[in-house]
Amino acid sequence: MQSTRLQQYLDRYFGIPLCVLLRLFFKQAPTKPTPKKILFIQLSALGDTILAIPTIRAIRHAFPNAEVAMLASPTNLNYLSECPYIDRRIPFHKPGGRLISLLRREGFDWAIDLEHWPRLSALLAYATGAPMRIGFSTEGQYRHFLFTETVPHIQGRHEVRNFLSVAAQLNCSVQELGLEVWWREKERAWVREVLAEEGISLEKPIIVLHPEAGRRGEPRRRWLQGRYVALANALVARYDAQIVLTGAPDEMAVSEEIAERTKHRSVVLAGRTDVNQLAALFADATLVVSGNCGPMHLAAATGTPVIGLHGPTNFAQWGPWSRNASIVRARIPCSPCLNLGFEYGCQALPDGTSPCMHTVTVAAVLRECERLLGK
Repeated sequence: MQSTRLQQYLDRYFGIPLCVLLRLFFKQAPTKPTPKKILFIQLSALGDTILAIPTIRAIRHAFPNAEVAMLASPTNLNYLSECPYIDRRIPFHKPGGRLISLLRREGFDWAIDLEHWPRLSALLAYATGAPMRIGFSTEGQYRHFLFTETVPHIQGRHEVRNFLSVAAQLNCSVQELGLEVWWREKERAWVREVLAEEGISLEKPIIVLHPEAGRRGEPRRRWLQGRYVALANALVARYDAQIVLTGAPDEMAVSEEIAERTKHRSVVLAGRTDVNQLAALFADATLVVSGNCGPMHLAAATGTPVIGLHGPTNFAQWGPWSRNASIVRARIPCSPCLNLGFEYGCQALPDGTSPCMHTVTVAAVLRECERLLGK
């Protein structure tokens, strides 16, 4: 889950005591072996939602007659708008009495919390009154008190497999491990129209660079902008590539600065796509290069070759889940330091980046480009 420092502070110093206090009133209700109504909770992080799809799919297939709902952020629900495994979508903006009242009225049999560390999601699972509540027991997070069943969150194990342990706990067989996207024809048509307007040809290599990585206003996962410039110049020279830069609306400045510094024209689509349009763009791309963030996982889900750049983040745990993917990792003793997404081990440098991201070289990224492009 991504959140601000204030949200993390409130979640920890108010959430933990509240979880402990509510545990005193904990009553184990009879659970149904075959649920009629299931709620998944994934409040904010797009990447986590994408990586949880094999688990959601397995549980959906195990209980095809159940009504499955998802409580999630608007961005996550946009990604899931055409997901065939979800029947109802409940938008999460902020906790409050109206939301809790809604969750109570629904009468969920099972509440499945897909978050790793926030106490808020555990509290919302508890608030549903579901007889069976399952979630992660994560070391040092003190969120497990409110679940009727827990699954250990194992550091260093890929998050797809951590999520799948939830399905295993529920005795759901897993037939498929792949990620999925569900962009529609209108998203593909929009992408191709915009590419044509920008003079981008589908007959030549399209390489997408997604320079931002992680929480807004937290650039410590970001690779240096000058190195994106050097990488773009090298890819154009070597492959006659067409460079497209992507990002959220508040990430446009970074993409625009990179585009201004490249020797050849780069197209900036940052701020112009929603999540499913971005997926359709990635699907048309030849290669995607990105730091560790939701769009990196989105690119992996499309099957397009993707290179993930990892410094603070644990590449074994958060690397792109795809046979067509590669990672370039930092080479510094303290890397990685992030397993949950917020526990940085060092102070940011003056430019906002982490020291470990400075050890990721353009030459190393180019070698992976050559390997994935087959040249």
